[in-house]
Amino acid sequence: MVARQESKRSIQLLSDVIFELQNQSNSLHWFLSYDRLAELLEIRKEECLRKIYQFKSTKPQMSLNGGFNDVDGDDLIDFLSYALDLDDVSSYFLRSGIFFGERPLYELRESYKSLVQRTVENHKLDKELLLLLATATIDFDDAVDSYLMDKFEISFFVDRAIRNFLNSRDIQSEFGAEEFLRDYLMALLPTKILNFRDITKEFRDRTYYEIFGRVRAEKKKKKKLKTKTNLELEELLTFFDLSHDAKEIDVKKRFKELLKKYHPDINKKGEEMTKKIIIKYNRLILLMNKQD
Repeated sequence: MVARQESKRSIQLLSDVIFELQNQSNSLHWFLSYDRLAELLEIRKEECLRKIYQFKSTKPQMSLNGGFNDVDGDDLIDFLSYALDLDDVSSYFLRSGIFFGERPLYELRESYKSLVQRTVENHKLDKELLLLLATATIDFDDAVDSYLMDKFEISFFVDRAIRNFLNSRDIQSEFGAEEFLRDYLMALLPTKILNFRDITKEFRDRTYYEIFGRVRAEKKKKKKLKTKTNLELEELLTFFDLSHDAKEIDVKKRFKELLKKYHPDINKKGEEMTKKIIIKYNRLILLMNKQD
């Protein structure tokens, strides 16, 4: 009985923290000071700081900046799990629509890919148009790109994937979640993570066979690609001011530092730079994983 009452109180305190963040949220940007967190958890400031320092001992990479902001969302979730002795705090945050960790963002990306693939596979192929485009271009992929852009708009896939994602998980969208997720997906579209040609490869191979009656030959990878990739890797490491032997943990740490520096709440002109940082970070992580 006592344990149940304590759990109920912890959930209420968690709800108070989430409500505070929802009131602050501006396109999912928020900041929660340690002082305000202590008030919401109904403990003395000294006690709150003591818990934070104890918690930090388990997270050496965590920085103390007077509070938690949206960049530190994972740290805040873990701290609240520790301080309130609650499981699945991340689910509460997700449904509240104020923070998206890597797992739900991965699920959104996969949902987007699946939506694109299902849609292009199920639509009625206009062979005449595609053949016309194919004869007018050297690369069949260019022809398919033009064909698909004529039939669909990227914004349709993005908006539909986000709506499906929010509805299927019962996520509140009135605090900026939809805008945030749209910016997130749009920032990834030019990268390898959501490369449109890779996503629609099966459709491209099938339509090539239907039109020309033969299997499409695999494109030979140019040897220069490796050199180009290495140069891009060096440029990205330079952008993040990291050495050539930097590890993924170093990249993530620098990524968080730059996001905090250009956070719109701190730097009013930092929105475009923030988008640039996210794109370059995702690309750098992808290239580093390929080398492993």
